[in-house]
Amino acid sequence: MENKIYIEDNFFSAGRTAIRNYHNEKIGDLDLKTAFSSSINVYDSQGTRLAEGKFKSSFSSQWVVIDATAEIIGTLKANWFSFKKKYTYTLKNGHEYTITSPVFSKTFTMTGGQEREIVASFTRVSSFFSSPAYELINHTDRLSMEEFIVVVMGVNAIEKSQAAASSGGS
Repeated sequence: MENKIYIEDNFFSAGRTAIRNYHNEKIGDLDLKTAFSSSINVYDSQGTRLAEGKFKSSFSSQWVVIDATAEIIGTLKANWFSFKKKYTYTLKNGHEYTITSPVFSKTFTMTGGQEREIVASFTRVSSFFSSPAYELINHTDRLSMEEFIVVVMGVNAIEKSQAAASSGGS
C-alpha cells in the first residue's frame, strides 16, 4: 500500500468501506464486520486479508493487531492518566510506539525509537455529524500500512468505547 491513504468508519460501524489513496483511487477495503463488535479486517485490492484488529476480550480495553497468518503482532492500549490523548502500541518483540494528540486536536502523532522519531501520523478529517474518516501518513517502513490502519481503527474503537462508557452506555 501507499504511504498516504484515507480510511473511514461508517455510520453504523458495520460493513465494508473503501481504502483510498491520495488520488481517491480504491486500493483496498476495510471490513468493519458488525455493529455489535469492534473487530475489523483489512483487505488489499484483490480481496486478500492482510490484517485484523479486535479487542482482546469482551470487557478489555486492549486492542490486538493480528497479521495475515492470524498471529498477534502487537497490542494497543490507552494511557488513562494523561493531560492529552495518549496510547501505547507494543509489538510482540517488546518495541513500543507512543501515539499522542493534544486533548481537543484531531491530529495524532506516532513516535518510536530512542530518539522518539515520528514514524506515522493520522488526522480525523470528517465533520462532526459524519462517520469518522482519517488521513494516514506512514513516514517509515518499520510498520506496514495495513498494520498502521489496524492501529488507527483501534484508537477509534477505544475512543468510541470510552465515549459510550462516559455517557452511560446509551
